[in-house]
Amino acid sequence: MKIVSYESMQAEHAWIIVSDQLQQRNNMLAKGISHMERNPRQLPMASRLMMLRYHLKMSVRQLTQEAHKELRSAQAANRLADQWRHVHQLLFLLRQIDNELGRATDENESLRQWLASLEGRVYRSALVHLN
Repeated sequence: MKIVSYESMQAEHAWIIVSDQLQQRNNMLAKGISHMERNPRQLPMASRLMMLRYHLKMSVRQLTQEAHKELRSAQAANRLADQWRHVHQLLFLLRQIDNELGRATDENESLRQWLASLEGRVYRSALVHLN
């Protein structure tokens, strides 16, 4: 029988928020790649975004596999700390992705214009929910 505590629910909620943010970045990168591929001059940026998306997907897969192994073998006392460690690893990945996407946007006018033309949806900050 697994005991659920308020603290474990908070960690689970934080994981959901960070995972949602990472999925949003994955979707945005996919759309950005598609947009950049339409113009042959933008293929270098499309390649850069592909690499960033690949890094995102492989890192999430690796971190999640490691977390599942650790959670199965962890004792109850360590489980909460392991949950939070996984959330913070995903948050670090999110920051990396955002930093790299920001650099790419600063360097490429076409990407900057495309991002500005999106619906204007503002991604909520995962940091607010984790503090």
